[in-house]
Amino acid sequence: MAARRPQAGTDAGETEGPADPAGTARLPDYTAYFGDQDGHVWLNTAHQGPMPASAVRAACEAAQEKAAPHLIPDGAFIERPEQLRGLLAAFVGGSPEEIVLGDSTSHGLNAIAYGLGWREGDEVLCVEGDYPATVLPWLAQRQHGVRVRFVPRGPYGFVDPERVRDTITPRTRVFALTWVDSFTGAAADLGALGGICRAAGVLFVVNGSQAVGARPVDVAAAPVDALVSCGYKWMCGPYGTGFAWLAPSLLSKIQARRVYWLAQQRGRGLEHMRSYTIEDVGVRGLDVFCPAAFLNTAAWKSAVELLAHIGSEAVHAHGQRLVQRLLDGIDRELYEPVGPSTPPERSNLVVFRPRRGRADRTAALLEREGIHIAVREGNIRLAPHLCNTVQHVDRALEVLNCAPSRGR
Repeated sequence: MAARRPQAGTDAGETEGPADPAGTARLPDYTAYFGDQDGHVWLNTAHQGPMPASAVRAACEAAQEKAAPHLIPDGAFIERPEQLRGLLAAFVGGSPEEIVLGDSTSHGLNAIAYGLGWREGDEVLCVEGDYPATVLPWLAQRQHGVRVRFVPRGPYGFVDPERVRDTITPRTRVFALTWVDSFTGAAADLGALGGICRAAGVLFVVNGSQAVGARPVDVAAAPVDALVSCGYKWMCGPYGTGFAWLAPSLLSKIQARRVYWLAQQRGRGLEHMRSYTIEDVGVRGLDVFCPAAFLNTAAWKSAVELLAHIGSEAVHAHGQRLVQRLLDGIDRELYEPVGPSTPPERSNLVVFRPRRGRADRTAALLEREGIHIAVREGNIRLAPHLCNTVQHVDRALEVLNCAPSRGR
């Protein structure tokens, strides 16, 4: 079978051609929001999302403030993280009083895992082969007599709700999974899984790090008890950012295991701080220490504002059309899709298994052409986002489909 190459896409506003049923030729070009990549194509947002140019400027302005600290008012230590908390709450459909500010996905997952009061024999249900960040915090609770059990994945990485229902026992307290699987790109059905957990009285904790920023989410409507994410992938923030949304019913069950003195200052200025009273500060008692982190906070705030301005539905539609371009254009005699190929089970992560040769050699060939993807568990993973265009996808497909003839 000859390599299939899609016709080149066009910029926004041009006419859709007959060979373009997915409508990719009419995709808006969001690359103006991002900096010059010097001819490189970044198709690895599932690893790191590029920061928008506005976020880079915000970080530089924050660095200039730190170079001249008289520019930073005392109130900024409280006000700026609260502004970020409010933006994140609006982005996922929650309340600021439900948002924990973190530095990673792991911060939020660990806050939950270590904050719950465990009883001997309690069970946590995880998914076989899931991302380590979603599993390790629960395994660490075995010291408290917690048993961790696993439900297997089905074909193409699918998590079967009925299999989860059959695996839950009266001792199961938590079901934890990654919404979009890093290794297959399969998107779990949060509605079906959450409904099963609600009916069984099981807490549903979701790692959204490969979904939040790429897929619309409304925690007020979704049957989840916690949604945890980093900020440096699909949310396009700097490394060392993250958050957790906690339902009020779950928040009431979690104890803060540490005390941060500045969180205790809420409502008081820094001119009076010699107080040793420990008060319940709600969700802020679970925040990462130093949540103001001015460079990161400024940059991430700007990135979230951009995503909100574009709109979750538009972001999702852009990514899905690029995904469709990849799936339509890849030579199936050379590559086998590992994850689902149709919505809603598919995501912005497209994973292929080479039928010939090794994935790392193909990745090296792509990198020599300035196209950056990831190799995970022996497979090729591409992850397009707002920083990408149809032309980027076509460049990658050209190299992928011609790789065997170029010495792969």
